[in-house]
Amino acid sequence: MAGSADDRGGSMTAEETGKTGLRSEASARAMADTEIAPEAYLGVVKSYNDRRGFGFLACSETAIRYGRDVYMAKAEALLATGGVVVGVAAKTAAAGTAPASAGSTTAAAAVKDAAAKAQEKPAEGASPEKEKEKLAPRLAEEDLFRFRVRLSVEGYPQAACVQRLRKFVGVVTQLPAEGLGGAPGTIVSDEVKEVHSFREVPVRRESFGQLRPAVGDEVTFCIPALDGDGDADTFCDPATAGVETSTTPIGNNSGLPAGTSEAKLVFLSKTHRWNGSVLGCFTLDLPRTGGGEEETERPNLMLDCHAFGDKIILAGLPADLDETELHRFFSKQGSTGTVVAHARKSSFASVSFPSVLEVARFLGRIAHAFADDKDTKITRLLPLAPNSDTARLPALPAPALTAGEEVGTLHVVWSPLTLAVGYTLELRPVGDSSWTAVDAESSTLKLGNNQFESDRSSCKVTGLHSATAYEGRVAYVTEVGTRSEASEASEPCVPAPVMQAPGMAGAFGADGFHGGGIHGLGFGCGSPGYSGAYPPPAAATAMPPPP
Repeated sequence: MAGSADDRGGSMTAEETGKTGLRSEASARAMADTEIAPEAYLGVVKSYNDRRGFGFLACSETAIRYGRDVYMAKAEALLATGGVVVGVAAKTAAAGTAPASAGSTTAAAAVKDAAAKAQEKPAEGASPEKEKEKLAPRLAEEDLFRFRVRLSVEGYPQAACVQRLRKFVGVVTQLPAEGLGGAPGTIVSDEVKEVHSFREVPVRRESFGQLRPAVGDEVTFCIPALDGDGDADTFCDPATAGVETSTTPIGNNSGLPAGTSEAKLVFLSKTHRWNGSVLGCFTLDLPRTGGGEEETERPNLMLDCHAFGDKIILAGLPADLDETELHRFFSKQGSTGTVVAHARKSSFASVSFPSVLEVARFLGRIAHAFADDKDTKITRLLPLAPNSDTARLPALPAPALTAGEEVGTLHVVWSPLTLAVGYTLELRPVGDSSWTAVDAESSTLKLGNNQFESDRSSCKVTGLHSATAYEGRVAYVTEVGTRSEASEASEPCVPAPVMQAPGMAGAFGADGFHGGGIHGLGFGCGSPGYSGAYPPPAAATAMPPPP
């Protein structure tokens, strides 16, 4: 929320933020004449402090380039919200706001004017509270901005030529093609129709970050090419600090050349997806934290991740990674809890968020800056190519085997999972090293269709040797083609019609996961319907309307 920015100042350490506070607006005036980088970027307000008047902009491109979030001084916030739009003619942004003073047609002069106004004393007889309220910027977290960057004396990035962009709401009606630069999809928005002459807005896959969009998703977005001071592509020219003929294209974070009316900074606001829909599938490039002052810097972790519902599942954890270290990063992204389960074959973690919307917001940016005890680090979300040959998800509990009524038959029951779109079942004689898949159509041990549908959680296997004891295991597949580890082997069972209790010991495998893997991570198995963690269409989760 606005005003909730803590004294660590976004991605800065406490020491750095203290220096920032001391510089205040005097620093902004001194910085007004320094060189502004030529690139323009798109970002969102990550945090904003109403009392102190500064905030931080989150932008994946600047995070990777400068290694931290971008500081926005009070003077720039006043420019963005108080009616001064740096551009074609430095016109006022909204009716009733004071324009820039005479002669302040350049970005540098506008910043100086705003900084000076921030230091002005209230008029005689005027209420200090009223004057403060009049000058206070109207900023909120998740506001969208276009900006450029100048470096502070310490080398930290600071926002310049800041321009707030209009946020629209629309519905995804056509999915974009996968891959950078692929064919665009379509967002339909009545709000865009009210401002412009069209309802359908093209959108490319990279504008969603690592979120996998779905038809019917309600999203928020901006159209930078049409959001300006009357000219689609004019933005202040940093080389001359305000010459009004710049058509510098927005940086790679926008993915657009100048003049292209496409949706950018797309974030999910409401969804009607089914419970097992994968929100994102990516590799997390996570810096290590928590080491002592004298400890040698450890290489980044590369963790395969699946996001669905209100959780993110991480795979491939090293043995020395614990919940405290993961929480150090994910707590800054809004998570509510982290569970780590180390096992004999591999290790996984489950990170919980308040709702699906917080997960989607995390996926919407491909780089996140966060402050460690010593410095600021950058975590990246990289593409993960689905590969069914690699197990990237925790296992189900072991299945239960019981003898059928006919000789040579076994009944196999496993725990269904909402994330699964299919299951594979394998059997082997006790003592054998190799497993054989059960054909889903004939329910026999032969090559064929080895994947059971998502609504199946049991199978009657026929054609088995009646004098041989068998054991079974099960795995599942997701909608993006990734699969889980195989479960632990079940208790042995002979396919002969004799009375015996189901062998259920395998449901609690000895791998330290309390249920073969997935139960130990805080989300259990169940029917493939809807759950409270991921609401059905009638209870779709909604974000507050954009400011």
